[in-house]
Parts: sequence; structure tokens; C-alpha cells
Amino acid sequence: MIDVEKKIAEITLKKLTNKSWSKLSLDDVLVKNIKKKKYINTKNDLLKNLNRYVDSILVEQTKYLENSTTKDMLFEVLMMRFDILQQNRISFIKIYEALKKSPNNFLNLFPSFLESMIVTAELANFNVNGLKGSLRLKGLFIVYLLTFYAWVGDNTLSLEKTMNALDKNLDQAEKFGKYLN
Repeated sequence: MIDVEKKIAEITLKKLTNKSWSKLSLDDVLVKNIKKKKYINTKNDLLKNLNRYVDSILVEQTKYLENSTTKDMLFEVLMMRFDILQQNRISFIKIYEALKKSPNNFLNLFPSFLESMIVTAELANFNVNGLKGSLRLKGLFIVYLLTFYAWVGDNTLSLEKTMNALDKNLDQAEKFGKYLN
């Protein structure tokens, strides 16, 4: 991620601490020295940029992650993603609340979410190549989405509810995955 995109993401998250997603405008985020047309044209572009921002932080944080079992690796990488979201919880919850009211925007972002799941899978050494891999990728997305809902309602400082939900969801996915082999 280039510095300008990172700056746009950080400004977006900061502005969302005081504004709702629906009230946030591109002009609120794009400062004078950022060329709008080159980086961001729509609010959906802002969301895609935020997704790439989280991915870029995740890539940095996992550089020293030790190899383990597939389930443990997925657990660690996904929890790192939730820890990143947690740092800007208010902003990400506001985005979630807005997307909940506008499912079309969520559908427009689906390819971006799948790209993030590919990044997550690669970081966890989870094979998502081929037909079985495509099914695994979609399963990973479902695990993430179900755990995200738990994260939204998790008010614990340690994200205990999120960790429990993720563990349970990964167990369920593992059981289902055995049918694919």
C-alpha cells in the first residue's frame, strides 16, 4: 500500500470517530494534496481502500508468525485481523451499521472481501487453489463473517467472545471440510 492510500485510510478512520458513514463525504477525507481522481472516486473506493489498509497491516504483523497447524494459523491470522479492527472499533462499527442498511454496497464490496480472505489464507498457509480451494476460500469467508458478527457484539477488552466464536467457527468449518476430502 502506498503512503497516500495509507493516509486516506487513516483520515477516513479518524473522521468516522466523530461522523456517521452516511454523513462522511469524500471532501471530508481527501485533503488538498491528494488527487481525488487518481486514488478515490467514490465512497465504495474508500471502503476498498480501508480493506487494503487492514490487509497491509496484517501482512506486516504476520511476518514473524511461527508455522503451526492449519487451524492454529488461521486462528492466529484472523485474530490479528480482529485486533487491527479493534484499534478503530468505533469507525468499523459505523461502517458495518451503514452496510447493514444497504446490502447493495456490501455486495459491491464482496470481491474486495474475497481478496482479503485470499491474503488471510496465504498468510496462514491455507491452500485456496483449485476447485476445493475455491470452496475453502468461501468457507473461510463465512467463518470470518460469522466471527465478525460476534466481534461486533464483543465488549470485552480481551476479545474473549470473538476468540470463542472464531474457535467454534473454525471447528465447524474443519468438520465440514472433511466431507470435501
